[in-house]
Amino acid sequence: MVEKVPAGVSAVPYRGRGERAPEFRDAMARLGGGVAVLSVLDPVGRDCGLTVTAVSSVSLEPALVLVCVKKDGFIHDALFVADGWSLTFLAVGQVDAAHYFSRSRYPGDRDDFSTWDYRRAHAGEPVLTGGVAAVECEPHELVDAGDHTIALGRVVRVTPGMTGSAPLLHVDRAYIAPGPIVDGTTDASDASEQSRSA
Repeated sequence: MVEKVPAGVSAVPYRGRGERAPEFRDAMARLGGGVAVLSVLDPVGRDCGLTVTAVSSVSLEPALVLVCVKKDGFIHDALFVADGWSLTFLAVGQVDAAHYFSRSRYPGDRDDFSTWDYRRAHAGEPVLTGGVAAVECEPHELVDAGDHTIALGRVVRVTPGMTGSAPLLHVDRAYIAPGPIVDGTTDASDASEQSRSA
């Protein structure tokens, strides 16, 4: 059944900055997701990291991921000249890293990764080995998207030796740990495969 918009409630599409911007931000804040640190070297080789939540897999063949980066962010321009970048998917014990890499900075600032265990990825950028997983990427495409750029990366390596267990999550502007599993049934595609092999 399609729910009708109540009388007196506007159904005008969201048009960006203005009176509807807080509504849009609040709505998107309710969508929970994982937390990652995007890492890259700037043009002079300085380590840069940024806490991101707008991350997604895109394709399995080729293996592609995307991350959305605000255009006025200090790490943004480095993506246009970098040989590669990485995403570390943070563990619940890395809230301090999430806060550190989300602080305000300016182009040319340098991040200090030495507080956390890390190793260098294929293009030289740091990967936090305490995360639950990490992917190392070569630039694939940069897509203009309003006040953000969508960076598409081709995964060249899944970083081995990651030590995190439970992933850090972000919802309602707060960091949380995973809760109880509410549906542990087998995925439909897995069930289909199992039925064929039975």
